[in-house]
Amino acid sequence: MNTDTTVSIEYRPEQYGAPDGARIIPGTVTQGYTVFRGLAYVQNVKITETSIEFEVFSQAAGGFPFGHHSGSISVSTSFQWYLEA
Repeated sequence: MNTDTTVSIEYRPEQYGAPDGARIIPGTVTQGYTVFRGLAYVQNVKITETSIEFEVFSQAAGGFPFGHHSGSISVSTSFQWYLEA
């Protein structure tokens, strides 16, 4: 890649086995990341009862004729959910 990359991520409880209508408990959301190489980070985190949204940026190293990403990152996100009766 010759250009920087920003990827949008969205997590919803239903994606992880929760029943429809399940809500995220915002105070239980934890997120961590480790940068293995170059410039990379998490930005624009938005936490609501229905989703967790964020963007992951990684910087391109560039190069000719083939570019590669110098930014390498691992992101972990956890949360608890509830279902109103």
